[in-house]
Amino acid sequence: MAKVRVLIGTDGRVKQVELVSTDSPGFFEATKRRALAKWRFKPATRGGVPEESWKEMTVRFEIRNG
Repeated sequence: MAKVRVLIGTDGRVKQVELVSTDSPGFFEATKRRALAKWRFKPATRGGVPEESWKEMTVRFEIRNG
């Protein structure tokens, strides 16, 4: 498990990932790479205009067979 803060850009892409806490530093690095490459969010808005915002979230991993 890793608790991270992500900076969500005006386009909904993750611009930055910061570690808050983790059970496994290796898992955090994998999470960071995936977040920067693939995660997408609806950007925050102020007055109808998209703006960057930070979001804190917990990421859990599961081991799958196959």
